[in-house]
Amino acid sequence: MSQQSFAPGVESIWQGPLRPVTIGSILAVTIVAFQGLAQATVAPILADDIGGKDLYGWIFSAYIIPQIIGTVLGGIEVDRRSPAVVFGTFLAIFAAGCILAGAAPSIGWFFAGRALQGFGGGGLFAAVYAVITLAYHDRLRPAMRAATSSAWIIPSLIGPAIAGFIAETFSWRWVFFALIPVLMAVAPMTLPAYHKMHAARGELEIKAGTRARLAQAVVLALSTAAFLAGLELEPWYLALPVCAAGLVGLATMLRRLMPPGFFTAKPMLAGSIAIRALCFGAFLVAETYMVFSLKEFGGVSATTAGLALTAGSLSWSAGSLLQAPWDRWTGSEGRPIRVLVGVGSMIIGVGIMFGVLLTTRDLTLGVAIPAWVVAGLGIGLAYPTSSTIALAHAARGEEGRVSSSTLLGDLFSGAVALVNSNVLLAFGLNAGWGNPRAATLAMTLSIVLLALSLTATLRMVKSAPAIAQTAVTEPAA
Repeated sequence: MSQQSFAPGVESIWQGPLRPVTIGSILAVTIVAFQGLAQATVAPILADDIGGKDLYGWIFSAYIIPQIIGTVLGGIEVDRRSPAVVFGTFLAIFAAGCILAGAAPSIGWFFAGRALQGFGGGGLFAAVYAVITLAYHDRLRPAMRAATSSAWIIPSLIGPAIAGFIAETFSWRWVFFALIPVLMAVAPMTLPAYHKMHAARGELEIKAGTRARLAQAVVLALSTAAFLAGLELEPWYLALPVCAAGLVGLATMLRRLMPPGFFTAKPMLAGSIAIRALCFGAFLVAETYMVFSLKEFGGVSATTAGLALTAGSLSWSAGSLLQAPWDRWTGSEGRPIRVLVGVGSMIIGVGIMFGVLLTTRDLTLGVAIPAWVVAGLGIGLAYPTSSTIALAHAARGEEGRVSSSTLLGDLFSGAVALVNSNVLLAFGLNAGWGNPRAATLAMTLSIVLLALSLTATLRMVKSAPAIAQTAVTEPAA
């Protein structure tokens, strides 16, 4: 298991050689988060300007599909090359994507820019996650995970407003161009320190199967594209086989790309990644249909419904910040219990909204905000802690692979959960159930995912003492 770092005497993520690594990594995450959140704001404007309204959904899919390949390739390369080379390369690709998307004369060129952004963003995230394992001692990783989780908060609060202001005052193109100076500032902060990590780690043996893993990622991306394209096909007898082929490809490739035991949530490495993925999928579904319920039959405007989202983002950040001192208090032995508390809080928060929807066919802001605060606090505890557990169990030379697997779990669970919840909503509406009952049916999926997460977490808590005892007899990585 990975317990050491290239700065063993440092006691804070903000001290010594870790300071530039921390700041640069947080800025990189913030930039990628900002462009994702800003894209939803400017998409209608750019679609009017350069065309593509009939391909509106692919403005987002053009990013996600190449992100899968970038995530896996970044994980492969950071296990065999200097993190500075990997991070710098993907940073340059992401910057090129920003320039191309901003300068795009047509929707086709814009899709090409988005594809470069997705490919670069996936590799950036994989490199940053691996660096957390390489640069930071195990006792400091919870604090760094809290910092990177919090890097999503400011973009989620002000990103859409800033993007809207830039697009309306200047042009939507400057939403992409404005990121370039920040990207240029990230490079000198991170690359020298990232290179030192490689020197401290030493040369690693190139593991077999890396080409096969990259090929599997390409097939996974193509399967995702087929599945998404199938959803838009008509009539249904054409859509069904395309979607089915995509799902088969997704399941097959994920089984090969993810750690053994992922689909059965085997403790600890595979189980912690599975728990994180289940929590993420459940959170996205609950968030989507909380907003849907508030707007469609809760008598709340879109702006007011955003208050619940803001409250959840802040409580997620609070949970992430809380888990770091909690880790210092309990040590690594207390991490499975912390995940259990987080999952339990999510069940309480989402369960309150689900119960109110089920019994009253209504959801008010007075119920949604406190319930979502509890759920946000829960995922703030469970999400980074499960990542810390996974990275702590990464073998030497496998940091990148574990990092990319963690990110792939999020991509898979989020996409599949949202698609299936949309299917449930459409089924309810087509059956004539009305918005309240259809939304309740869709949110049922969140409850199911949380129940699976709870089962996996209880199994991890039960197995943790025996696994920890075994680890004591193993040499340090």
